[in-house]
Amino acid sequence: MNKKSIEEIYKEIGKRIVIARKAKNMSQENLASESNIDRSHMGFIEQGRRKPTLSTLFKIAKSLNISLEQLFKGL
Repeated sequence: MNKKSIEEIYKEIGKRIVIARKAKNMSQENLASESNIDRSHMGFIEQGRRKPTLSTLFKIAKSLNISLEQLFKGL
């Protein structure tokens, strides 16, 4: 099995956040606001350029009405 680097994992989580956000027709700004996260920080999370804490990922998942499992499954 090919092990992913931590950077690849954060990029994949960012992609999953974008997909879930777009499926809910939410703007990045709305998601950031609902998650109580700065919009620019949200952008970096979605790009995989930041390493958010578990509590930050929980807030994002809650705002998207998805589980943390959906963000992490298969990683």
